[in-house]
Amino acid sequence: MIRREFLLGTALLLSPTLSHAQGGHSHAAPNGGQIMNIGKYEAELVATAQEIRLYLTDDKEQKVDAAPFRATAVVLARGNQQRTVELSSAGGNLLSAKYDFPVEGKFRATITLKNKDGDVGRGRFNVDLKP
Repeated sequence: MIRREFLLGTALLLSPTLSHAQGGHSHAAPNGGQIMNIGKYEAELVATAQEIRLYLTDDKEQKVDAAPFRATAVVLARGNQQRTVELSSAGGNLLSAKYDFPVEGKFRATITLKNKDGDVGRGRFNVDLKP
């Protein structure tokens, strides 16, 4: 009985650590999106019916200049079709792109962040569309 309680307690203590390692965050998203770790950066995805916005910060939540970055979003569109959208710097810590296809329900995308040296990493997002 004690062993089971010990294992349960250990699992509960490790849960936040595992969540953070998988890209979860304990702080609120400043732009109302979803935050995931991509490489050594935190990326917040916000999507509307026409635009994708990706905000970059470092591990201390400081804005990162998006100019040297670009990103590719593979988006699940209506009818389970995959569509690719290229995001580019839009000033400050923002990468963005317009898109012209419908999505059903939540906006689901896999984002690959790149810099001049190649792929920085990937993040999977699942967000509500903003008005």
